[in-house]
Amino acid sequence: MMFAKLMCKMGIGAAKIDLVLHRSAYCPGELIKGEYELIGGKVDQKLKRIETDLLQYNEKTECSSILHQNTILSSSIMKAGEQRKIQFACRLADTFPPSKEGISYKFVTRLIFEEGMHRKDHDSFQIIPD
Repeated sequence: MMFAKLMCKMGIGAAKIDLVLHRSAYCPGELIKGEYELIGGKVDQKLKRIETDLLQYNEKTECSSILHQNTILSSSIMKAGEQRKIQFACRLADTFPPSKEGISYKFVTRLIFEEGMHRKDHDSFQIIPD
């Protein structure tokens, strides 16, 4: 058991997160809906928070901008092998330009544990003109 906890601290056998969006394309001003799918690792782990950033990447300038941040605080225990779903929603601003060559969007989600380590997930999507 001690070995499994040590491996989880290094990220091996730790709980995982996946943000699953209902669609892959949205219009400016639209509400993006989905769910976080959490899967417990090899040992019980205490969750601290789930953080999600909405990023816009500009290929021309090679810069990412954070357009929106969402944090869910938690003090729950993720049991080994447990599966859990949490609803997700984020409204796009009317001012976000549509995706095109050189401009792309994605959500970066982090699952933070009390032990300090975390897991990441990346989900790209498109903003289309309405």
